[in-house]
Amino acid sequence: MSYGSIGGARGVQQLRLTVVELQLAPIRSSLYIPVPTLLAHYQGGDVDAGLAELEAPAEAMIDDLLWWTQALKTARAA
Repeated sequence: MSYGSIGGARGVQQLRLTVVELQLAPIRSSLYIPVPTLLAHYQGGDVDAGLAELEAPAEAMIDDLLWWTQALKTARAA
């Protein structure tokens, strides 16, 4: 999950390599919160439209996270 300008998204992509080397399980789905949505939130504006656009990617990321949680729980029990 990243936020801010395009640099945040690039930072997440670069960290994927590090995460694999640390033997962590990266998830493929990602969530990028654009600057206009952040600014609207901080300025007390209407963020409903921006948040509605984030619902599908957020659900996909959470679904991936839950899948890995179950897979790792099963692997650790074995």
